[in-house]
Amino acid sequence: MQKTEKKFIKTNTVSKEEFMTQFEEESVEITVEVRYGWHKGVKPFPLFGKESLASFDYLVPWLNDPEGPLGVFGEIFWFCKKSLFGYPYKPEFKVGKIYRLRVRPGKFSDRPRFRYFFLEEVLEENVDLFTDDTGYKNARDRYYKDTEADAYEMSVLIGRDIDISKRKPNSQYSVNNVITSFNAVRFADSGKARMIDGILEIPFDDRDFSCNRDIKLKAGSIIKISARRRTAREMDNVYILDKLLETDIKDDELKTLSTEALIPGKWHIDGIGDFDVKNGEAAGKILWKPSDDTSEVNIALTCDPDNPKSAALAEAHLKKILEDKAAFEKNVYDAMAEELSGDDGLIETWEGETEGDVKLTKEEFVKRLDITDLWLKHDGSGSVMVGLDEMFTDHAYAVDINADGTLEAQGLMG
Repeated sequence: MQKTEKKFIKTNTVSKEEFMTQFEEESVEITVEVRYGWHKGVKPFPLFGKESLASFDYLVPWLNDPEGPLGVFGEIFWFCKKSLFGYPYKPEFKVGKIYRLRVRPGKFSDRPRFRYFFLEEVLEENVDLFTDDTGYKNARDRYYKDTEADAYEMSVLIGRDIDISKRKPNSQYSVNNVITSFNAVRFADSGKARMIDGILEIPFDDRDFSCNRDIKLKAGSIIKISARRRTAREMDNVYILDKLLETDIKDDELKTLSTEALIPGKWHIDGIGDFDVKNGEAAGKILWKPSDDTSEVNIALTCDPDNPKSAALAEAHLKKILEDKAAFEKNVYDAMAEELSGDDGLIETWEGETEGDVKLTKEEFVKRLDITDLWLKHDGSGSVMVGLDEMFTDHAYAVDINADGTLEAQGLMG
């Protein structure tokens, strides 16, 4: 589904027939979790004649096919006559419950990663996806998405106590895990111990990962494991436990490196300043406009994959951006304006008393923007946060930076 320059209309400014033209004719089956629905104290849904246009918000797309049509979250609509008894907008959908539905997809989406559907039929209420093989497989496949197939044999020092036998699942509809950090590793294929800013995930549930329910580990102990590395760009040095091979390993060199890695340090960049190095990240502040004391930007540089004391690789990408800040700003603001502007080229803010009161040209919009945060990784990818001068209440806007320098608008944050 590609975004069009059309705004999805969910008010009674159009007729019921016009509203329905925004959905496909053919229906599909989806399974969703209710994130938010109508409750007492919330204003009534809009009326279309004698019928109300009811809706609820959904989330948790990993319950379904990871490549399916659900986006990250969205809204499902239906028409109903308001009931005088009990829940007014039947059928009632309860927050946190899972439903299998037949719906008609919206023809477009006017927000990143957001989808619209029209309800045709409730196929199943209170769906138990944990006992559903297809649902469980989808959740498991989602968990292992962007993960290497082969496992590495490695030794790491555990950063905290772990007793999975006492852990309750965070969700009954997904693969749960316990996460611990490690600061040094010895890979079996090289035999060399080195500092690293790493994460170990230990998956557990009562199905495929039930064997991990017996794992008990003490902080500071060294274990030998086989683990699979995640490959998603935001997950450097993140590993998923495949097998626990041995516990209570004696490795003084690994223990010494783990201790040294935790000692805070400094990273100096000539002409820019000093950055505090801690937990694999170098953090500091700069003035985006040297003559303007109010143009302070928070900078975070991910340390080098093989050295949590050095930010040399990310530093090179920061310097490249700072060499031509005007060009970087323009690219960031252009990406935002393209995502937010309507078919008239104007950007509708939330500043008016009613929807649509305030619309700005791209030039007016850009003048009110300020970069507030910049995060860069060793490969040049990262993200930038932009202040919006209260055009969208207290929200900021996030734009991702790809390793090749291209940008992707991610939407409002906060």
